[in-house]
Amino acid sequence: MFYARLVHYKLGTGQRQVAERLAKEFDTINRKLSGFRGNVYLFDDTAGEYRALNYWDTKTDAENAHKILFPKLENELKNFTKEEPTYKFFEVYDTSDDGGLLFSHIKI
Repeated sequence: MFYARLVHYKLGTGQRQVAERLAKEFDTINRKLSGFRGNVYLFDDTAGEYRALNYWDTKTDAENAHKILFPKLENELKNFTKEEPTYKFFEVYDTSDDGGLLFSHIKI
């Protein structure tokens, strides 16, 4: 069993370059944190909405990463939007019990 943190934020339309820059910046930070497993970035340019899904080994790893990452994101977003980002934690169920890569992300 492992955990995910889903962050949602709005930048408005025409802000894809900003979203890409933020994704790259936060991806670099995530990879240095304890318990990191992976990231998926979801972009809806038409609506100007963006999401980051981070995978962590434990709930504690996800929460500790959040304490570091979320304030940084809030600070960055102040330059582009007045809308506050939101987040939620999830327990991840993967159909494989081997504890390795996300089985659901592998084409068989």
